Amino acid sequence: MKKISPIFLAVILFLSACGTFHIGPKGEGEFVEAESLVPYDENNIRQMKKDGILAAQKSAVEKVAGVFISSATTVDQAQLVEDKITSKTAGFIRKSHVTKSYRKGDEFYTKIKAMVLVKDIGEIIKQSDEDAFAKKTNIVVASREQIGENLSLTQDCKQAIYRALKNQPYALVNGDNLSKNNLDNPNPAIDKARTEGARFVIMADVEANPLTALPGGMPSPFKSYRARANIRTYSTNNYAIVAEGAQQQSGLDPLDEIAAQKSISTACEAAAKQLIEPINDAINSAKVFSVTVKNVNTIERLKQLQEVLRTLREIEDFNLVRYANSAAQFDVSANISTPEELTAKIIRKYNIYFTVLNITPTTIILNFN
Repeated sequence: MKKISPIFLAVILFLSACGTFHIGPKGEGEFVEAESLVPYDENNIRQMKKDGILAAQKSAVEKVAGVFISSATTVDQAQLVEDKITSKTAGFIRKSHVTKSYRKGDEFYTKIKAMVLVKDIGEIIKQSDEDAFAKKTNIVVASREQIGENLSLTQDCKQAIYRALKNQPYALVNGDNLSKNNLDNPNPAIDKARTEGARFVIMADVEANPLTALPGGMPSPFKSYRARANIRTYSTNNYAIVAEGAQQQSGLDPLDEIAAQKSISTACEAAAKQLIEPINDAINSAKVFSVTVKNVNTIERLKQLQEVLRTLREIEDFNLVRYANSAAQFDVSANISTPEELTAKIIRKYNIYFTVLNITPTTIILNFN
């Protein structure tokens, strides 16, 4: 799997800590406290202090960007955010001032309070979500591939699955090589795929074995293998199996290795094609609701709200599309029958009372008491 980019690490650290995050005048931005450490340079104190401020400003912008990032954000989208936002930090800072600075060993510590233009950052991330790649459903593909008694690491089955699904609106992500234990208990692999932003995980089990000699004992320069492929697709939201495919195919070649690879590739590709319709049905099963929560007031409550949405198993995905004047607006995709049911689950999950201001078939408006 691809490694998580530096911006993700900053986001994770931010979401796990309590930060100062207040509404700015006329809703134009948010006051954010941020820190930085840069190498201490006694030969150029002025530039060192400037570098410390710039690093802290970048951290402040990353904090704001973090609350807008979707639970299904891919590494590619994170790179887009990094390119468009953190590389142009100054454009998102209305004003800032240093609240604390001092030498800390071989480094120079800077703490600032900056007004960050939340609306502008939110609009850029929203645009990235509307990008063609961002619209794709993220699916991790993992497999256990065996030839005779030996495990194969050539990933022929994975490549066959990619070919079968290449024209579908999915973003396929290379997963792990599975063990028998992974197949018997898929939950840990499903949990890992979910943390990586995948909505589904495809788990393939394929085994190829040599066929017996031709009838009559006729010698042949060709080797023949037969592969049996079984593929399951799990939802990372509720661990349910949403699609299954199975196929047996043979491969013929003068070389044993190539004959086995041919049988695995054809069996897995045929089995993977059986997944397309049920996966698409599962993707389209979720309803989209606009959920607005007013009187949020603090970043801590905003983070708690996001955690509630993240942990409700009925919710497939959510995006913070707007946060201004203490009101947070989310787009929520959920496998749930009515907005009233979704409202009840949010209220029960959160340990602070809400007032329900309005409910329509697609809209929920709540207010913190």
